Amino acid sequence: MITNLTSHQNPYLKQILALAEGISVLYVEDEPQIREEMAETLSVLFPEVVTATNGKEGLALFQSREFLLVLTDINMPLMNGIELIREIRKLRPSQSVLVTSAYSDAANLIPLLNLGVGSFVLKPLSWEQLLPALFKELSVALATQQEQRYQTRLEREVNLRTEELREAQSQLLRLGEAKDGMLALISHEMRTPLNAMLGFMELIRPSLAHDPDALSYLGYVDQAANRLDRSTKKALEFSHFSTGKKVLSLGEMNLDVLVQSVWNQVLTSLAPESQPQLMVMGLEGILLHSDAEMVAEVLRNLFENGIKYGVPNPCVEVSLTLKGMWVELTVRDHGPGFDEHSLAELFVPFTSGNIMHHSEGMGLGLALVDVIMMTLGGKASGGNHQDGGAWINLSFPVRREPTPTATPS
Repeated sequence: MITNLTSHQNPYLKQILALAEGISVLYVEDEPQIREEMAETLSVLFPEVVTATNGKEGLALFQSREFLLVLTDINMPLMNGIELIREIRKLRPSQSVLVTSAYSDAANLIPLLNLGVGSFVLKPLSWEQLLPALFKELSVALATQQEQRYQTRLEREVNLRTEELREAQSQLLRLGEAKDGMLALISHEMRTPLNAMLGFMELIRPSLAHDPDALSYLGYVDQAANRLDRSTKKALEFSHFSTGKKVLSLGEMNLDVLVQSVWNQVLTSLAPESQPQLMVMGLEGILLHSDAEMVAEVLRNLFENGIKYGVPNPCVEVSLTLKGMWVELTVRDHGPGFDEHSLAELFVPFTSGNIMHHSEGMGLGLALVDVIMMTLGGKASGGNHQDGGAWINLSFPVRREPTPTATPS
């Protein structure tokens, strides 16, 4: 058979030899003469050929190591070829198997088809039949092996990148917690001397009534101290919201009443000569299911910004629309608006220059708005109005009423 094979002109021969480098083959056959001759011939094609005399012996060999290709007879003692293939499929479903047999009846073919065997060569073996079948199974086995190796590499790479991402996220979380903790600590520690400063200024103010210049200087100090006091309060609030320490207290609220109430509170902190205007549209009778304290804090920040940057004649507009499952509350001022560079960082903390001509404070107002809205399950967005000024849109989720249960009659 070796002479016949090496002198054979079948076009598949060269292709098999080109693919067979480093490949191990398991050949299971109970007839000694056929097994020896076939093994000797296969050794010309493949670097390693391992033989077994029956299905049980072949299964033991298959369990002990990997074979790219398995050739097996059907009718054998102890365990036949069909039982062997069935066990191989349990261990390695994609294993390439080529069956050689003298029997081609339906009783043998149907179980092989059900087991996914795609190559069957009848005995006595001829190279015209065997070589194409070997080439087919070898090509399929190599393609499957390459795909499995690629899949393994891909899974390893994904696991590695996932672990790196998990570690990076964990580090970011730790850094964020450390930052928020330090922010809360610094803000808390600053409030004690600030309260003392503000109290002391009130004590010395009457004694400076006869000195206009001293009173003017005291006014500058008082203004700066109050601004710092507001900044520390915002820093503490930001820390509480961003670390999840704030507990929600949900309930129904009248938006029209809440907006007017917050506006009146903001007015009390302004100088008497300041006359900002509030325009409210579409809020009459609208109820919102949310946390009233948090919504009030959001409005307070937006109103203060609108008044501060809406000079010389501050006017703040508040409007409401319903869009699907969202209640959208929009607050607009008539100031210079946002510069183009800052639009992408409106809600990033510690970017105090995110509003045109804005240089004071810690840049926490809009960042606090964004954190509160996320806490409430909503979202915040902003931009410049086509007719001038800036707008901030607050989207609150609409409360879904439970579906009433039918009462049995």
